[in-house]
Amino acid sequence: MARFLLIMCLISSSGLAAEIIRIQPQRTAVDGSYFYYTDLLQSVLESTRQEYGEAQLVRVERLTQARAFQALHDNLIDVFWAGTNSEREILVQPIRIPLHGGLLGIRLPVIRKTDQKRFDHLHNLSDLQRLSACQGDHWPDSDILEANGFNVQRTTKFEVMYPMLLAGRCDYFPRGINEVYAEVSQVNRDDLMVYERIILNYPFPMYFFVSRSNPRLAERLTKGMEQLAARGELMNFLQQHPTTRDIFPLSRFRHSWIIPLKNPLLPEQTPLADKRLWIDLYSATGQPPATL
Repeated sequence: MARFLLIMCLISSSGLAAEIIRIQPQRTAVDGSYFYYTDLLQSVLESTRQEYGEAQLVRVERLTQARAFQALHDNLIDVFWAGTNSEREILVQPIRIPLHGGLLGIRLPVIRKTDQKRFDHLHNLSDLQRLSACQGDHWPDSDILEANGFNVQRTTKFEVMYPMLLAGRCDYFPRGINEVYAEVSQVNRDDLMVYERIILNYPFPMYFFVSRSNPRLAERLTKGMEQLAARGELMNFLQQHPTTRDIFPLSRFRHSWIIPLKNPLLPEQTPLADKRLWIDLYSATGQPPATL
């Protein structure tokens, strides 16, 4: 709390007229996808500057997902980005425009290179389900995977997950296709690899979230994101940003084994019908539509 007060005092004393938007810092150097979200947020704030005024991003203390959502609810931070579920959308206000076309629900396993032949011989879903997946303790992904019969090893802190995998405490670490390459480029590439033959696929949007007591910021982000989506600039941003551009074209995954999973946590208000907001992996790869 003292740190938040100090930041606000410094801002007040500097005489800045810009609106202060408090966000999380980068979790670790491995968290390469962090800059996608901050750059996108900055773009949204800039596109709405004429109507809402200047805004400045201020990074505060690092928080786990569970603590970050509570801090957002308590107005200790202003914007947080994460995958959604019904519980989160009750606690805080989602900006219901997926930040990257639902790619967070397209999961590629990161594995130890020494295990590649082991994974090459997997052709049965039950065999994959018996292996253990590293996931965050409070991540909706953990609940989604367990609901689909997967074995999940949960841990609280993101920074220990890749070391867990390297140490053999789990067999693979499923990461969103939008984040996995940026992350693996930062870790020990001699020992780990993105295993592209297997893809887990479930509907799972990542949103910007704000406090329900900050309707003006919610309105600003909603307008900005809707404008980007309507002009096609959101998909262009995704395809051109340094942390995500290398995953395209998705047709490169046309020979991957795509495993469709159910997401029992998906809120009813999820805008699945708005095709502008989503990337269809099956169309992009030329594979038949998913059957659950």
